[in-house]
Amino acid sequence: MNNSSNLLVLGGTGQVGKLVAANLRKRQANLSVGTRRKANLEELADQFGASRYIDLDDPRTFDEALKNITGVFLINGYTVDMLVQSKALVDAARRNGVKHIVHLGAFTLDHDAYSTVFAWHQMIEAYIRDSGVAWTNLHPNMFMQNFLSVWSIKGGGLNNAYTSKAVGFTALEDVAEAAAVILMEGPEKHNGKDYWFSADVLTPNQVAETLTTATGCKFTATVRGAVSFQSDAAQPGSAFEQGRVRIVRPGRGRKNGVHWKHKGRYKATPGARAIVVEGLGENTRQ
Repeated sequence: MNNSSNLLVLGGTGQVGKLVAANLRKRQANLSVGTRRKANLEELADQFGASRYIDLDDPRTFDEALKNITGVFLINGYTVDMLVQSKALVDAARRNGVKHIVHLGAFTLDHDAYSTVFAWHQMIEAYIRDSGVAWTNLHPNMFMQNFLSVWSIKGGGLNNAYTSKAVGFTALEDVAEAAAVILMEGPEKHNGKDYWFSADVLTPNQVAETLTTATGCKFTATVRGAVSFQSDAAQPGSAFEQGRVRIVRPGRGRKNGVHWKHKGRYKATPGARAIVVEGLGENTRQ
């Protein structure tokens, strides 16, 4: 382990970043948790040992946040802003002598992927590779925790908002633990590596069969379309209720999709595959 490292974890109030920071703290790493909310700095410092102010929408905050940092855990929100944010952060990391960037990406082996989120991640990864800073990319597939959000399990029914095809599953905790180990072991061991996370590859029907076997209760699977998912997401009691989201129907120059609120304005995220929910933690993904 590289105990001389000084690590910065972004997204420390979100699900993944918080678990990465907790794993590093447990391993007695030298770390700081980054946040754009100044009101959270003291609480995060008490929880993880140190915190730093950094606003991904304001590159002027980057140099101070990256001072004496050797390794960064980079996590993005799912909007096109992630491209500019990541480029500016990588530039600042190189300028400030950061030795290692561990990036949380997406799971696709297709170089010519055209789904927005996958393409955005590929562009970020290409820029990091060209930056001269040592890098490691983490590629989780579907998080198991999504059974409690974008998938739903109610009354013996399993609803899938995405696809009838087989999907690989992994746990947030496993990805976070791996990220912490990679950050501590550093680029000497992990530079230039892509790590793929997918413990089980199952169709929705196979997931239902697995749940039936494990619980003794009968489960069936129903594949939901994007429109049905959008309607469900807007209902009281949905997994997205605590975030500020609204559903947008076809209109003048607009596509179907979920719009999310950022700095008082709604931004479009076309389609149901890329939904950002504000209120569940910084840079939260679903």
